[in-house]
Amino acid sequence: MAQSLTTTPKVRGQLASMLAGTAETKSEDCRVHGPFANTKMPNGQWAGCPQCVMEDARGVSQSEVSQASETSSRRRLEKLREESLIPKRFVDKSLTGFEAHSREQAYVQSVCRAYVTKFDERLAQGGGLIFTGSVGTGKSHLAYAIGNALLASGRVVMGIDVYELIDLIKERAFSKEKGASEREAIRAFVGGLDLLILDEVGAQLGTEWERLMLFKIINERYKQMLPTILISNLETDQLEDYLGKRIIDRMQEGGGATLKLDWGSYRTERGAA
Repeated sequence: MAQSLTTTPKVRGQLASMLAGTAETKSEDCRVHGPFANTKMPNGQWAGCPQCVMEDARGVSQSEVSQASETSSRRRLEKLREESLIPKRFVDKSLTGFEAHSREQAYVQSVCRAYVTKFDERLAQGGGLIFTGSVGTGKSHLAYAIGNALLASGRVVMGIDVYELIDLIKERAFSKEKGASEREAIRAFVGGLDLLILDEVGAQLGTEWERLMLFKIINERYKQMLPTILISNLETDQLEDYLGKRIIDRMQEGGGATLKLDWGSYRTERGAA
C-alpha cells in the first residue's frame, strides 16, 4: 500500500498545477535577465527569476567547494609544516627577506630563487645545494627560505641539525622494537621527502659511525635522485675531507651547486640569523 503524502490538499493541488503548467503566474521584469514568468509556489510565495535562482545555486555550490578545498589545502600545509621539523627561528624566513647588499649576495640569492622555481627539474635530476661559510653569513636563512617556499607549494620538506639526525637514527637503530634497524632509520630520511635540509654539517665532527650514517643518508638520497641541502661552517676543502670527495661531487650533479658565503656576518648587519 502506497504511503500517503504528508502535504496538505492545497499544497498537493498547487504542485499538481505546477506540473501541469496551470499554476498561477504573473509577468515580471528581472533587472538582470529581463522579462520572465514568475510562478506561485506551493507555500504561497513567488519563485522569482529562474535564471537568478540557478545562478545563486551555482554560486553557493562553487563557494562551498572552494571553501572546502581551501580548508583541506590549509590543513595539509599545516601538517607538512608541523612534520618538516624546521626550527621556529626559521619558519618565517623567505628569499625576499634576505637583503642583498653586494653582487655576491645578489648572485647567491638568485641561485636560491632559481632552485625553487626549477625544483621540478632538481627533483627529477636529484640536484642539491651546499652552503658553506663562516658563522652568521645567512646560510641557514637562505636554505630554510628555500624549504619554506617549497612547503608552501605542497612539497614534503624536512630540516634538521645533524646531531639531532644522529640521535634519531641511534634511537631507531638500537631500539628493541620489532623491525627497528639502522636501515629502517636511514629510510625515514629518504623515502617520501622531496627535500632534506641538513644543518650544522661537520660542526661536531663526530665518530666514524656518525659520519658513516650521514654518508649513507646523503648517498641513498643521491641514488633515489632526491635533493639534499647541506649547511656547514666548514671551508669547502674541510667539508670534502669530512664527507669525502665522492659525496661532494655527487652533490654537484643534476643542477646542484656549492655556494660559498664568504662575506662578513649577515647576522650582525641584519640582527638576524
